[in-house]
Amino acid sequence: MIETSSRLDNYPFALASELRDAANEHGFRIGPEQASGWIFFRSASAPGEIAVAAAGNEGPFFLSVTHSGVARELAAEPARPCAKGHFAAFALSTRDALFEAVGEVYRKSVSLPTLPLQQFERETATLGNTEIERLEKVRIGQGIFRRALLTYWKDTCPITGITDSELLRASHIIPWARCDSDAERMDVHNGLLLSSLWDAAFDQGLVSFNDEGHPILSPKLSCAAINALQPENALNLPLTPEHRARLTWHRMNLWQG
Repeated sequence: MIETSSRLDNYPFALASELRDAANEHGFRIGPEQASGWIFFRSASAPGEIAVAAAGNEGPFFLSVTHSGVARELAAEPARPCAKGHFAAFALSTRDALFEAVGEVYRKSVSLPTLPLQQFERETATLGNTEIERLEKVRIGQGIFRRALLTYWKDTCPITGITDSELLRASHIIPWARCDSDAERMDVHNGLLLSSLWDAAFDQGLVSFNDEGHPILSPKLSCAAINALQPENALNLPLTPEHRARLTWHRMNLWQG
């Protein structure tokens, strides 16, 4: 864990501009406010607050975040102390790493599980419980869920690297009909953004994933299907504990092992 005590309290203009750009270019445009070497920013579209700092023009750079859920998903080295009132801070060795990390915080922040649920509840508040209205709720919910997953997974299938939006599907790990609540249905950690063939196989339990994110193939898959899926070229899923818990359910209840 890196100490941030070497941060500058008063940044030269060029370095201050770099830190401001890291926030502004990734949706955090409200601010800046400065205290104890940290420069604070907020967003009109993402909840919470970030703070950025640097030890010098060449780094290291620092990023502090308020949301525990976002902090747990950042692949960066922890640093201390974090900004006042924040959950955690991270050290980044380069400017590019800082910019990438701030972008990741924004994407994760706008995909927090509570936000898609809140949008779903707003958009379905006037709908009742007739068959037509239930179908409309499903349509609305699946659209919100898809948009949230596109943001969370950076518009990319994490298995194949495919970015063609027409070929990407929002795959529930625990299917919509078997979720216990709308909160579960709208939770981005109950979803994977998969290319259409992987989505079909996953939905039918012909593939699943282990805790390391490796694909597990069903013996019921044909050789032609396996050749088309090309599991030897599959990327490992970057999983959170929330994903792993639901994938355990998928392996126990849907995977055709």
